[in-house]
Amino acid sequence: MELDLETRRKIYEQINKSPGVHFRELERRLKLVVGSLQYHLHYLEKKKLIVASNDDDYLRYFVIDKNLNEKERKILSLLRRSSCRHILIQLLNNPDLNNKDLSLAVGLSPSTISWNLNKLVEAGVIERKKTGRISNFTIIDPTAVVELLICYKESFLDTLVDSFIETWEFKNSK
Repeated sequence: MELDLETRRKIYEQINKSPGVHFRELERRLKLVVGSLQYHLHYLEKKKLIVASNDDDYLRYFVIDKNLNEKERKILSLLRRSSCRHILIQLLNNPDLNNKDLSLAVGLSPSTISWNLNKLVEAGVIERKKTGRISNFTIIDPTAVVELLICYKESFLDTLVDSFIETWEFKNSK
């Protein structure tokens, strides 16, 4: 009954396909006007079909019956940020990189990398190991990150994710 309207069903399906998607991304992907999208999201939340989660910068949406735990939601929210996603992919391929190495590998300024690394550390997704003045970073649960990347690869619309998954699956098929 709650998903009888085509617009509402499309919103729900998009959130189901791309857990952690934020409001503006839903607006872009579905080509909906702000007021209409807000109305339908509010309705879906009220009917307990979706839940909104605030990650400091964005309000992100998840389907309630998706069986994602809080940790997975947090990781997905960060994977939805292209800078964080690219940093995590670099750390999956090369654990223990420092800010400078990540900056060169990802192609972002050291300050941007530092800001994103702090977000990832605060969220408990990566850990910082200090040796003197240098901090190296590793992913705390690389398996969880890889599984989420593989499970939702189509939703990221990112060729880097596609390349990483192809390489990962090739390495692990041997």
